Amino acid sequence: MSEARSYLITFQGIEDLSWTSTLYSKFRKRFKPKLYIEVYVDQTKITPTRIAQNNVWGESLTIPEGQESSKLLIRLRHKSFLPTDPCFGIFEGTIGHLLSLCEGPEVTQLKLTHGLKKSMYDAQGVISAGIEVSEDGLARRNVLHGVHEDLAHRNIDHDAALVVPDALTNMAETLSNNEDLLDSLTTVMSKIESIVAVTLGAVDALAKVHPYADAAWKILSSVHKAYKHQKDTDADVVALFKQMEALYSFVDDLDNLPGKITRLEHTIMGILRQTTECGMFFREYTDRGFVGRFLGQAVSNRSQMISKLSSTLTEFRNDLNSDVQLHTAFVSSHTRDGVDSLVKSDILKALDPAKMNAASRPMCLPGTMQDRQKEIIEWLMNPSDQKQNVLWLHGAAGLGKSTLAATIAEYFRGFQRRGAFLLFDRNTPIESDPTRVISTLAYQLADHNEGVRSAVSTAIKDMQLATPLPHLSVQFTSLLCEPLAAACTGVTGPIVIVIDALDECGDHNSRGNLLKLLSSPEFAKLPSQFRFLITSRPERDIKGAFEARGCHHVKAVDCSKASETDMMVYIRHQISGIYEERRDIDELPDNWPGEKEIQRLVQYADGFFIWAALAMKLLSTEDAPVKWLADFLQHDRQVITLHDLYKTALLSVKEWKAGESTDIYRRILGIIIVSQVPLTDVVIMDLLGLDQDSGRACRTALRRLGCVIQWSEGQSARTLHKSFPDYLTDQSACSSEPWFINVKEHQHALTLACLRVMNDGLHFNMGHLTTSHVANTDVPDLAAHLEAAIPRSVLYSCRFWEYHLRQTVPGDPSILPLIRQFFELEFLYWLEVLSLLGEMSRASPMLVSVIKHVADPTSQVYAFAQDGLKFVGAFAPAIACSAPHIYLSCIPFAPRASLIKQQYMRALPNVLTIEIGMDENWPALQQVFNGHTDWVKSVVFSPDGQRIASGSDDQTIRIWDVTMGALIAGPFEGHTGWVNSVAFSPDGQRIASGSRDNTIRIWDATTGTLIAGPFEGHADWVKSVAFSPDGQRVASSSDDKTIRIWDA
Repeated sequence: MSEARSYLITFQGIEDLSWTSTLYSKFRKRFKPKLYIEVYVDQTKITPTRIAQNNVWGESLTIPEGQESSKLLIRLRHKSFLPTDPCFGIFEGTIGHLLSLCEGPEVTQLKLTHGLKKSMYDAQGVISAGIEVSEDGLARRNVLHGVHEDLAHRNIDHDAALVVPDALTNMAETLSNNEDLLDSLTTVMSKIESIVAVTLGAVDALAKVHPYADAAWKILSSVHKAYKHQKDTDADVVALFKQMEALYSFVDDLDNLPGKITRLEHTIMGILRQTTECGMFFREYTDRGFVGRFLGQAVSNRSQMISKLSSTLTEFRNDLNSDVQLHTAFVSSHTRDGVDSLVKSDILKALDPAKMNAASRPMCLPGTMQDRQKEIIEWLMNPSDQKQNVLWLHGAAGLGKSTLAATIAEYFRGFQRRGAFLLFDRNTPIESDPTRVISTLAYQLADHNEGVRSAVSTAIKDMQLATPLPHLSVQFTSLLCEPLAAACTGVTGPIVIVIDALDECGDHNSRGNLLKLLSSPEFAKLPSQFRFLITSRPERDIKGAFEARGCHHVKAVDCSKASETDMMVYIRHQISGIYEERRDIDELPDNWPGEKEIQRLVQYADGFFIWAALAMKLLSTEDAPVKWLADFLQHDRQVITLHDLYKTALLSVKEWKAGESTDIYRRILGIIIVSQVPLTDVVIMDLLGLDQDSGRACRTALRRLGCVIQWSEGQSARTLHKSFPDYLTDQSACSSEPWFINVKEHQHALTLACLRVMNDGLHFNMGHLTTSHVANTDVPDLAAHLEAAIPRSVLYSCRFWEYHLRQTVPGDPSILPLIRQFFELEFLYWLEVLSLLGEMSRASPMLVSVIKHVADPTSQVYAFAQDGLKFVGAFAPAIACSAPHIYLSCIPFAPRASLIKQQYMRALPNVLTIEIGMDENWPALQQVFNGHTDWVKSVVFSPDGQRIASGSDDQTIRIWDVTMGALIAGPFEGHTGWVNSVAFSPDGQRIASGSRDNTIRIWDATTGTLIAGPFEGHADWVKSVAFSPDGQRVASSSDDKTIRIWDA
């Protein structure tokens, strides 16, 4: 027997590497392998090499002890996310054999070989290697270095024995209890990786399967890591994964796998979805927090869920065996507790959620934006202990953010894990109002999960919620934070909330409070099972909020331009549709257009989907598509911008010569852009005051604008993309063009139009009610009744005239006469419409806007608006309940000096008259604010007069809406004694408070976040606080006989 010695084995690199499997070879051309060498000496593993750089290692490994007769096994592996890294090939021999090969040259060429069982990983290639006898001291140092490397990078348990080389053996013994489960997991993951490889880069049915395969593989990888360190595993868990292993036997035939996936697309997608769900369930099952939650419930819950999952896998196996496209029902481990079968509770209607049509959003074409989808899905599915809970995807208009958001939302809907999908649209500003975001989120989450539903319903009852809803900060605490915290123990994550196009949710002025909440530490504290995807343009206010220094819970991801491959797929798909539709009609030539033309379009698109979509829309609407495309591509310019394309589109509509026709086109574009909701052609004609002949011209214009405006007769007209209004209103882009839209000019025109329509169309009994003795809620099918009774142009004007008025110059002499006519003749009929629409809460704020617009306190219009505001403040509850009560009780009980009563009483001879005991004037008391639970010690108006802050002996500060009397922020809690004094900062953004606890605190007036203090120093109660005029300092006075100045 030869003497035992130490050896140094050197690996230089690998050459001529290729794979037998065509599919896997294609996969590896796109994704380079991470190669390393693994060496065994007499079945004992030594430290492996590092990952090769460009197929080169240049690294020496120590064999601490061996003989020339010792068996040597060298494996070429790829470092992957799989539990067992794929082996591309091996070399087998002895140390003596390798020494003999290296006698002359320092290195030799070792050809890769393989076992008898074929694998898609089998590769050809030669490894350059050498071996020499090593000094003992160097050998020992190399072994110790290898151990430290394993501890640092290989995640070996630190409590495992570190006797070299027995450490790995000890670790294997630790894991032996889970050997069966880990084997099954490894097999399933290997099969799924085959599906990933087959579907990668496809653009047909295979592409639809790819995201599900990728997600399933990553979830099972995390499960494998969790189970790797488990000491015990239940038998039913092992059985489930054995069942899953058997189910994936359909992957064994690699040659026929693509065809099978195409033929059984829905079944295989269902299997992958169910696999992912099993993985998520057991990943949480291994988590201590999840186990802790189960300990408080019946153990049978887990067993029942495993049984359901097992039954579903059996059904999928039967589907595969029948080789027929069947649709086995998906089973989610996130139990909805029968929420689908429940009728929506009337309680939740108080939330008044925005109506959003998710079906209107297009989704990614199969095979496009796959890398971005994978990145987002993986982040959303990450374990629930991750600190970040918001992924903010931002980028310029036209990059496909909304399409991507819709695709992700639909993906998680398939898993029954889409908790909410909010999609904002500039075309629908009412539904995209920032003040409705929290209530809409609460509504959709309540609809998704019974636990959340119960908690939100309780919150609504406790708040005695009614419209108008309280301030966003109050909604956030009561409708989201507390209900989600109460329900989270019964929720397994992730539950995904998608918020698309945040930049179209109001404007930078109106969404400030919402952004404060989304970027606040309180939002970061929402239960970790709830994960948010938010998309937007990188507007300055949104960017500032999400990238602020203290905003650690938001992960920002830049949505880069689409790849050339994605753009090619999209344009080919669109042109294919145009070709099929127009081939026979226009006698399109075969193979039109050519590869060169498609490549030019891809080049011009420059990664912007909106450019490609508009170009394809233009092509599809042209009478001579072949000629149009040829002419379009004759441009010598290397770049055709989106603005260039819009100009091309508009020039194709008409000649735009000065005259009535061009004026009608411009007015139509203007009203579409500035209107608050999308309008039908009939409403547009009414508001523009067009006669029958001009009405026909209006419909013709809408048809011809089809390349940039989405419309069909009788339907609402809207812009195809938000970048189009941006172009039309951009002075630098098109101020000299005949289609330029001056927004202020069109707001003024629409204000006049709304007032004209109301003054012409409002009348007594707008709802055509058959009796005065009925509540609005008791009118049968009220919505349909109003649709038939009131023209849409009148409904629009009643709801939005005040909004358009606010966009005009105060005191405009062309508007004031119409407002006066409105108050003198139509005011009560307007209140009828608001009552029947259920929007009486909007009346007071609208009248406040009118008062601000009129500006002249001595004018008759101002006096009417003030009296109208008092009338609404006194009688709004009665009017909201029943429109006829305007005449039955409100007019009779209004004081004699009321201008509204005096104006309308003579036109209503049959109403009740009160002769004795009637008030002469409106009472001095306008509002009573209820909410504090102890004495109120201090009140102060905000600088703009719209809010009141109050401090109380109940140790809280509250913020109130002056007009409506509603709590809009608070209670702010923190003081441990009576609050004796409160003060607004000059900008209205902060509140200072002084307390019996001897401290001063500074609060954010919107969110209630403590932003400075408590300031300590007074030795007795603080009795008064005040801001300096510049807002930089706060003064305080105290019973300790001192005044102090503080840096605010």
